[in-house]
Amino acid sequence: MQPLPKGVTGFDAPKDCVPVKRFTAACHAAARQVAGRVLQVRPAYEQVTPNFHEALVTLRGRPEAIRVLCNAHYPIVTFAAPATHESDARLEFMDCPELADAFRAEFAIMTSHEACSGVADELVAQLGEDELHEMRYWRPQRIGDVVFNYWD
Repeated sequence: MQPLPKGVTGFDAPKDCVPVKRFTAACHAAARQVAGRVLQVRPAYEQVTPNFHEALVTLRGRPEAIRVLCNAHYPIVTFAAPATHESDARLEFMDCPELADAFRAEFAIMTSHEACSGVADELVAQLGEDELHEMRYWRPQRIGDVVFNYWD
């Protein structure tokens, strides 16, 4: 895995971002490709404080919907199990190869293995001072919790 780019946490973020319209269009295209359906899309920073856009997608043959997460500042996508309730901030990262293949042309895919790996110094070496300060405060245990966070 490559070192995370400065601003990926939402702090020290670049002015350009991943527009929610781009993410929404990609979700609908991916869902069509796998005979699924987009149930909802939530923009980053609209709810509580997540630094990621989120979509709920159903797939034929899967009993549960899949959460598709997209970092608001860099085109990085990962997948997670649905939240158990509205204020559930825990992310249970998972793989969804069908959707990953559909997103791969336009977004970098973070696998569950990568998302659940520890926060190694070499992975956060390019982060800005504000980001490192937030990391010291929030103490994320997984790299996925750095890239997809609820920090305020």
